[in-house]
Amino acid sequence: MQSLNPAWTMIGLDVLMIVYTLWALSLRQPLGTKGHFVAFGLLAWLVSLHLGLSNQALFPADISGIAFLTVIFAGVGLVGVLLLVIAPIRRLLLGLRQEQLLLLQGIRVFFGATFLMQAGTGVLPQTFGIVDGFTHIGAGFFGLIAAFSVAAGVQGARRAWFANLFGLADILVVASSLALVLLPQIGPHHPMMYAVFLPAPLWLWFHLFSIRKLVRGEK
Repeated sequence: MQSLNPAWTMIGLDVLMIVYTLWALSLRQPLGTKGHFVAFGLLAWLVSLHLGLSNQALFPADISGIAFLTVIFAGVGLVGVLLLVIAPIRRLLLGLRQEQLLLLQGIRVFFGATFLMQAGTGVLPQTFGIVDGFTHIGAGFFGLIAAFSVAAGVQGARRAWFANLFGLADILVVASSLALVLLPQIGPHHPMMYAVFLPAPLWLWFHLFSIRKLVRGEK
């Protein structure tokens, strides 16, 4: 049996993440034209990312770990600017309930399971893939538990803090180890980058929006 193409597996996961994100955003009220705008933007982003990765045109093959980590953080910053500057998107995110923001992390369990699979098939270094797989599964699972707890009014704030801090640590540690330790081994155009440059920045900002609500005591 021919193994699954890791790049197309990650593309499929990104598409699933986009669909799941639109569903979670629309739980309280229909998105209307904003939903179409978000879907088009994310799909266009995915297509551009695929073209750059598949053609190995995004980065120099010998880019240093520090430079690559700088690019990752710059990408996260750019996503944040877009989320905050585009008024309809900013209003949409600021208007989300706490449980929606936490629910948005749930899709990470599928990414974690895929990283475990890739560790087993040699697509990712085994230790990294196993650790990253379980921490992603944990981040998604804790997000779902926290979302349920907030909605049920059972220790919601405490569990939301834990889910957010765990999820942020997962993203930051994985990004740092990927750039500073694993980059010479896997290269800057590895299928893993479909997760690094599309869902990961969004998850990080969803965590920050959730923490903002916690600090302000908002629901």
